[in-house]
Amino acid sequence: MITIISGTNKKNSLSRIVASLYYSRLRSMNINTRFLALDDISYDFVSDTMYDKKSPSILKLQEQVFNPTQKFVFVLPEYNGSIPGVLKLLIDALDVRQAFEGKKAALTGVATGRAGNLRGLDHMASILIHMHVTVMPYMLPISRVKDELDIMGELNNPATEKVVHAHVKRILEF
Repeated sequence: MITIISGTNKKNSLSRIVASLYYSRLRSMNINTRFLALDDISYDFVSDTMYDKKSPSILKLQEQVFNPTQKFVFVLPEYNGSIPGVLKLLIDALDVRQAFEGKKAALTGVATGRAGNLRGLDHMASILIHMHVTVMPYMLPISRVKDELDIMGELNNPATEKVVHAHVKRILEF
């Protein structure tokens, strides 16, 4: 199974729009795919004991989403030159060996600026490699993502759609 993760808990985020494009493309190819948006999950697991005693909600999320996943596609917005802290918090709350070790991940960065979250992509790659995840070498930065949307909030740039579709193809071959 491939799990697409929209890496922010911000409602109506640009990351979610881009992550949805990946999800739709994979589903149209009849690939077993799951979509996880961090704005859809409960954060009741956050406490000073979260590292010692796992909450029922984080155990359920781990068992239903993370453990069965073989490949992850992380769509990562740029937050202060890196990734959103909420994503790192979620990773820290999981049993890393069960959730990530030996699996694969592809990374896409999104930003309203020029760099497409290049620093965040590198940071996330370092985190994943430390957890023994194989990171796909081709990471896709999408710059000026707001300029890519139409008035309905849908991605409408054929060039961007083309590179996303090419990225999806590489993910499947990876």
